[in-house]
Amino acid sequence: MALNKDILGQALYDMRNQFFNNQTLDELQTTYGSLEAARLAACKKEAEIIINHFKTNVLLTIPGTGLVVGSTPVTGSAITGTMQ
Repeated sequence: MALNKDILGQALYDMRNQFFNNQTLDELQTTYGSLEAARLAACKKEAEIIINHFKTNVLLTIPGTGLVVGSTPVTGSAITGTMQ
């Protein structure tokens, strides 16, 4: 599957709902030590969601044009590889 805004958007939405879970600012500050620490923790969780989405859904297309096997030119392309 290719990258998909709907799947990524839903994953981010779900993460935000779970992270904030209807907490007040005071509750977030108590849990994370400060509002800035809570914001940083939320950003790190969002980044993790995005990175995992890329790892799971990116397709690397390698063009064959310009490559040769022995003396035979290669054409077409191959979808291969993963992101880590």
